[in-house]
Amino acid sequence: MIVRFLQSLYDPGFPLEHPEEEYRQLLTVIERSGIGAQAYTLLKSGERLAQVPPFFRDRLAELYQACFVQNYIVKRETDLLLREFDRNGIAAIPLKGTVMAERFFGHFAGRGTSDIDLLIKPDQMKEAIACVGNAGFSTPLEENPEHYHLEWVKKIPSMPDALTVELHWSLAPDRTSRMRMEASWETSERLPGYRHARILGTTYTFYSLCLHGASHRMDSLRYVLDLYHLLNGQRGKIDLNEVWRQACADGTRKRVAAALSILYSLFPELHKRHELPFHPKVRFWKPAYVLNPPDPDGPPPHRALNKQLFMLAAMDSWRYRFAYLAHAVFPSRGLARYSMDEAGPAGSLPAMYYRLYKQRLRKLFGGAQS
Repeated sequence: MIVRFLQSLYDPGFPLEHPEEEYRQLLTVIERSGIGAQAYTLLKSGERLAQVPPFFRDRLAELYQACFVQNYIVKRETDLLLREFDRNGIAAIPLKGTVMAERFFGHFAGRGTSDIDLLIKPDQMKEAIACVGNAGFSTPLEENPEHYHLEWVKKIPSMPDALTVELHWSLAPDRTSRMRMEASWETSERLPGYRHARILGTTYTFYSLCLHGASHRMDSLRYVLDLYHLLNGQRGKIDLNEVWRQACADGTRKRVAAALSILYSLFPELHKRHELPFHPKVRFWKPAYVLNPPDPDGPPPHRALNKQLFMLAAMDSWRYRFAYLAHAVFPSRGLARYSMDEAGPAGSLPAMYYRLYKQRLRKLFGGAQS
């Protein structure tokens, strides 16, 4: 049902006449997937709001308004950061966020976002960190040894949660890829209104969204819709062969293949519009992960094993798989401590492994307390 509905947002030939009960089910999926703003924006731009039931339209409008308020704050803080970087001669590329929403969804509130992601050149990271502090993001979060970014937060009075900014130097871990970011900068364009801020080229933006979705195991409709939206809205501007060449160069080929295989399995009509440069194959992933999202207030679904298998299958070589497994089975002291819900005393490394594995087993078998 949700697939047909999303197809109808891009193709007027798909009808929107469905029973009320189906619309109520749709609303549940949309809310749990966090795509209410996109659905409302697409219905409005297609002048089809009058074709859906009033309760459905009104609820989407509420979701859009909530997104508008939050995205307005995120946009304001993004602009503040980019101006600070500009004054200090630091190049920055906004990843996703309100810049992407304006560029590809037509409005800064056309796609929900909750934080700020910026790509920074490694040799300017020290100066960038100082700029982040100058902009009021003065509280650093504990560094995740697995990540390829640093995080800071800023308390915003009108937001229930602190706003996070992430400074990225890459889009994938070094130990499981040979990611080099030169292409992202070389194919970027100047962001209007700034001297040093850039935006990713359209093809590279699509590539980055494939990597982002794959890093999250494509476990939400948000990641699928981003890719589907760009392929529908940027026809002729996205070169899938170039995406594939970049993925092969970066050692992320199977991550891109996984993301696009899932996208095409849900929306097979894409095969007629954009031929894939590989044979699609979906492994350790089920459509129910996105078509029937879990209740956020309910118990988490038992997907821990499948998620790990998905990531292993999405590695380009056995060397990367062994590195991933070694890091997961025998994490560093810093990662083990970071990964625990309750870190507790430092203790010896074996003691930390014991507590970590006890936590993992508890989550794997449904959170039962021992």
